[in-house]
Amino acid sequence: MIRALLVRHGQTPWNAAGRMQGRTDIPLSEAGVQQARIAGGLIRAQHPQQAHVSTLIRTQQTFEQFGLGFEPTAWDELCEIGFGEWEGEYGAQLVDKYPEEFAQMRAGTFRPAGAETNAEVTERMRRAFFEIVRATAQAEPTPSADLGFDVRTTVIVSHGTSLRLLLESLGLVDRRRWVPLTNCSTTIVEIPLVPGPVSSTLPRAGLDADTDSAAESRQIAALSDEQIQSSARLRLLNLSPELLHPATESVAIG
Repeated sequence: MIRALLVRHGQTPWNAAGRMQGRTDIPLSEAGVQQARIAGGLIRAQHPQQAHVSTLIRTQQTFEQFGLGFEPTAWDELCEIGFGEWEGEYGAQLVDKYPEEFAQMRAGTFRPAGAETNAEVTERMRRAFFEIVRATAQAEPTPSADLGFDVRTTVIVSHGTSLRLLLESLGLVDRRRWVPLTNCSTTIVEIPLVPGPVSSTLPRAGLDADTDSAAESRQIAALSDEQIQSSARLRLLNLSPELLHPATESVAIG
């Protein structure tokens, strides 16, 4: 099995202020650094052997806090959607000033001058994702925190809109019921390599103990885009660091 850990970057000052960030290269806030440290515990427990980030600093700083001990590969394809002339603007002010255009932009039917279309972002995110999945052919299978068998695990640190468009294109989420990815949330997508269910009672989940790692690597490297999409399954959606480590609150009793 291939497991992809999709992580939205930690919070930035522009996120906190409600500004349109897009491709503007804004670093993490202190809150974002803390979010990434918390998320790092979940990421490390999966023992990933590969990682991929966008070329924007907020994803790279997020990855640094995971403490994995190796360098990620940076992809321009994993960057956030470009908002063109709206970058740096406050979302609430745009809603007041251009209510129809803002609603159309969110629906993917309007773009500000110089902005990317949803279709353009979807195409580049899919291209990167399929290549990243095939690249796990070179990753060693490692124990997972929750399964009875080893998996090939990779981390992808990207951006809210870009990840949403990828998940939509894979048929894993329905935009009509979409909840925005929170800062530094983790979403897990799995690509099984064998048909049929696994067992929760048998050793190694009932899978063949004599799996040929080299043959499995060749199988992964040869996967087509269509095979990856048809096999992809959503294991976990939008697990935020606040759920992993809720703030301590004093509660009055009596």
